[in-house]
Amino acid sequence: MNEAADIQSAAGALSIAYYRRGADILTIGSRNTRLNIVRSGAVELRDEDGGMRTRIAEGDCFGFPSLMNAAPVRNHAVAIEDSLLYHLPGDAFAGLRRADPGFDRFFVRALSDRLLLENETRPVGRVAATPVRQLVGRKPVTVDESTTIRETAEKMVAQRVSAMLITSAESISGIVTDRDIRSRVVARGLPADRAIADIMTPSPVTLDGDAQASEAALLMMQRNIHHLPVTADGKPIGMVSRGDVMRLETEHPMYLAGDIARQQDVPSIAERCRRLPELIAGQIESGADGEQLGRFITMIADTVTRQLLHIAESRLGAPPCTYAWVALGSEGRREQSAKSDQDNALILADSVTGEDDEYFAALAGIVNDGLNACGYVYCPGDVMASNPKWRQPLGRWQQIFHRWITVPEEKALMHANIFFDLRCIGGNRALVETLKDEIRNQARGNELFLALMARNATTYRPPLGFFRQFVLERSGEHRNTLDLKSTGIMPIVEIARIRSLAAGEMPTGTRKRLLAAAGAGELNREDARNLTDALDYVEKLRFEHQSRQMTAGTPPDNHLPPGDLSLLARQNLKSAFSQIRVSQSAMLNRFHVA
Repeated sequence: MNEAADIQSAAGALSIAYYRRGADILTIGSRNTRLNIVRSGAVELRDEDGGMRTRIAEGDCFGFPSLMNAAPVRNHAVAIEDSLLYHLPGDAFAGLRRADPGFDRFFVRALSDRLLLENETRPVGRVAATPVRQLVGRKPVTVDESTTIRETAEKMVAQRVSAMLITSAESISGIVTDRDIRSRVVARGLPADRAIADIMTPSPVTLDGDAQASEAALLMMQRNIHHLPVTADGKPIGMVSRGDVMRLETEHPMYLAGDIARQQDVPSIAERCRRLPELIAGQIESGADGEQLGRFITMIADTVTRQLLHIAESRLGAPPCTYAWVALGSEGRREQSAKSDQDNALILADSVTGEDDEYFAALAGIVNDGLNACGYVYCPGDVMASNPKWRQPLGRWQQIFHRWITVPEEKALMHANIFFDLRCIGGNRALVETLKDEIRNQARGNELFLALMARNATTYRPPLGFFRQFVLERSGEHRNTLDLKSTGIMPIVEIARIRSLAAGEMPTGTRKRLLAAAGAGELNREDARNLTDALDYVEKLRFEHQSRQMTAGTPPDNHLPPGDLSLLARQNLKSAFSQIRVSQSAMLNRFHVA
């Protein structure tokens, strides 16, 4: 088919429609007959309970999942701003899909990325619960009721504000905006020497500074106002606008991921990634826990990787055979922190040839170099897809894991620790699932392998000495600190991995592994809960420590000086370490390790 003619035909089929803020565009369960493209404005996709799934900005589109699957609409689409949309009829959309496989792949990939954002970011942080006082950027700018219109306008210009609070006896009596001056003074020819009280909006709606940002957003939407005075004990402390609330929402990790997914070159992606430390600190301040933070940081890394894969394929052309890009270690578990390096590999279809590998070597180089440029530094142990050792056909991977499990040795156990956390990031997921099924079946019944894994896991020991005193680093740049990763988090990760493998389970994530092991009777349910609580607490301390470092402009690490903790926090940390020690002993007994 003629590509130019297909595009011209589709362009001719486009229609354009205007939707006012609050208008329904698609409703759940209805039949969708068109692709919807946002020309201007913004659209929110909501679930059946009215909860936000994601937001669609200018240049993005929605409605394609139901077109591609001939299924009922699964999201409620609502215009959250006055919006202009292009509508492409379903038959024209189907024609473009038939004409160009690349067109179809774009929407398949877009759907995958959108599902990732929906499923992994909704629990993160508490943006809506942010106190309104935190949105106030400056002290209130006010004039009293007797000030003239001209003097008020001059002060607004000098102070660079678009709204002015009018006060009487230190209390708010009115508000005036730029729009008021245009419509109530200039348009009517009103003399500028009149008192500002003559044109102000009297007794404006106000909100206490301790109220939540969600209340401010709802109030402004219900009253159709753009400026909201904020008070404390009845006195003005400042003003917030709709833009302030929207800015707060765009600081959510979901929006950073969406921004990254739109970039088409490495420098642009790297520039967006520089916002990550600030976002982490903001999420910690808003109350996100360790599990939520780990998932959102990993989500950003996944999005960066997918976009780099897209860039690589754009440069190199279509891959010569199917492949799967897999994340390993903490990214594979969705438990990354502010300090994470790369651990990844490539699983290739068994049909791959030596010449084909040149393509995948180039692809891996682009992605690994791009990740490094974006702050995900090269793996010190070279466990990356650019290393030919970790870029193998599926059959070869099956042989490698079989050898690791049946003839375990120290180096094999070290690699197993990382590779048992494999998770598909891009490409053919079936390759990964086939490999995981093989690993699960082989590891479950191999008591010798699991016993050696258990013994090897005890190299990560909680730092407690006699009388439950902390054992601190004795030398080096981290002298007199606790390594929260090696002595607190990794022991729990190892216990969960080994116990879940023994149960024949390979879920993603340490907490899910503990639950799976407990559900299969491999681990006592009380122990699983205690280990989960211990992990939550140690991760909380680590993220708070890293947040303080990033705020101070220091590179984040895992080494916490115990003096930074209160007496109660130190006691709680000792209790967490004690639980880890008990669980390690139980694991050694379970696998008969002396």
